[in-house]
Amino acid sequence: MSTGDEASVFARFHFRSHFLQHSGFRLVASDDETPSTNLYPGSFSGQVAARDAMVAESEGSGTGSQDNVYETDELLNMYLGLHYPTSGTDERVSPILEHDNAPTHGLRFPQRVAQLLISLNPTRTNNRALDVGCAVGGSSFELAKSFDHVDAFDFSESFIANAKKMQDQESITFSIPVEADICEEVKAIHEQGVTKDILKKVKFFTGDACKLKEYAENGKVGKFDGIVMSNLLCRLPDPVACLDGMPHVLNKGGVLVMVTPFSWLEEYTSRNNWLGGIYDPVTGEALRSQDRLQALMEERGFEMIHEEEMPLVIREHQRKYQYIISKATGWRKV
Repeated sequence: MSTGDEASVFARFHFRSHFLQHSGFRLVASDDETPSTNLYPGSFSGQVAARDAMVAESEGSGTGSQDNVYETDELLNMYLGLHYPTSGTDERVSPILEHDNAPTHGLRFPQRVAQLLISLNPTRTNNRALDVGCAVGGSSFELAKSFDHVDAFDFSESFIANAKKMQDQESITFSIPVEADICEEVKAIHEQGVTKDILKKVKFFTGDACKLKEYAENGKVGKFDGIVMSNLLCRLPDPVACLDGMPHVLNKGGVLVMVTPFSWLEEYTSRNNWLGGIYDPVTGEALRSQDRLQALMEERGFEMIHEEEMPLVIREHQRKYQYIISKATGWRKV
């Protein structure tokens, strides 16, 4: 496992503030004019790529730019591999190089997040679930195995487009890095048990996680018995705005599962909007994100019913991986 200083195409999280993640970028159109201070809520992916675009431009011209959402082909490849880990079976390409003590427990992260929600037994009022920041849909289809309907959104149009392709069972191939410039092309395939009936249960659309309350008020989304939001909270420009929307979209007795590494960075969230990870300027006391999150959720009518550490493995190439441990918490609306 590497947490070194070198730039990494597949480094999803910053172990140090100067990490660069996804070199190269392409512009994805958005219907909304996103201000430069709004770092693309709703998609961890778009924000990461946007930051790299800003850094790349800054290094090239001495100025930075955050005009809109940027994404890379490498990023899309990474997320397809992350959400559909059985891809490569036909091509005999393993997601992790086989070796003693291989961290295979870090695979199937999106599916494990969805399964955690199901295991917490939300009260079934309408048997609907919401996947906030769904990326390319792996967790959404897993939720659909248990819920009658799943709404799933992400800020990235590219991710939603590919989620819909997977839903329509179109053929998608992506690259798995092997060594330097060498890659293996594999076909994206669904997890076992994702049938045509399961696929039909999901509705994908683009959306903004910081506008959940607005979406509830204007009818863009309804109410749900279960919600998942994984590795998104610490990449939102206004995480509290996202939390403000949760009581408006979750039924009484419903459960929200949030998973986050609390890796706050000013590139995405202004310091005054961080939930924690700072010292109190008066007392010098360390302020922890989990403590603030619990207080905010309790103020909004939730009780914490579960917490665990949830590992995640990101492949850089066949001999180098990133190992992330996110905090997973379950919250029931009382």
